[in-house]
Amino acid sequence: MRCNLGSRIDNSVDAGSLDLSVEIAFPVTERVLSQLDEWLSELAAPLLPLKAVPAGPPEANGFRWAFREETERALVIGKSVRMISAIRAAFILVDLGYVTECGTLLRTVSDFAGEITSITEGVRSSNPTAAQKKFLEQYFTPIPEDPDEYDALKNEQFVTRDRLLSAHYRLAEEGYKTNAKDSVDPVRVRKVVRYLAHMYDKYVHGAYITAMELYNGKTWRFMTSGHESVEYVHLCKAQAASKLHEAVCALAMIAVGMGMYPLAERIEATQKELYQSGELSSSD
Repeated sequence: MRCNLGSRIDNSVDAGSLDLSVEIAFPVTERVLSQLDEWLSELAAPLLPLKAVPAGPPEANGFRWAFREETERALVIGKSVRMISAIRAAFILVDLGYVTECGTLLRTVSDFAGEITSITEGVRSSNPTAAQKKFLEQYFTPIPEDPDEYDALKNEQFVTRDRLLSAHYRLAEEGYKTNAKDSVDPVRVRKVVRYLAHMYDKYVHGAYITAMELYNGKTWRFMTSGHESVEYVHLCKAQAASKLHEAVCALAMIAVGMGMYPLAERIEATQKELYQSGELSSSD
């Protein structure tokens, strides 16, 4: 299993250059995307409306919105908001040919989905790990409002992605031991998850190879206004569809954890349809 980052496909086929007015067809993916807002509304309903809390300098009479509770379910709903917004934006970017920017957003989608999975696993076990407890605490800690407050946090140790990913390995091990359908060797899960996370990090940090993805060997120019290869954009859209599948799985876990079983069944059915659609990347 490998990531397609920097795969060498002819980036400059004249006859196949991307027509930005025509979207590459992914019918099941598009249908799943159209359902995300409805699922989120159902999941978030028990936590609404939000409350207004004072924010900023007192003389400004400013405020920000906040959940009425600082709990695991509030955390996973907050993460879901960002995850759904990011996956939608990723598809907009890939349809316009902005493949590396799409990759940057897909890294965040994967991180949010992983965090949701970790927190819901901790709740389900009734015995959350120290990392899961700390992550919950840090999520609701107010952000610094000035440089001095931020400087005071310089010794704060934030929960790492690897510590949260331990939940994925426990879930994989649980399924493997019980011979659950489609279960995977947890050792393999650990290697693949960490590898893909490492590769998507390259987009965020502007790694050398991500700049090379945008070079057109025929024109000797960099494609900063959108990738010009239909084939390469299609490949990247399949990777985005794979991350959409990851996000849908995380939403299903939330629904189960909140006891919304009819909603969970609908999401899981859609997740299976997407998985079997042939629209996902073979690499994720």
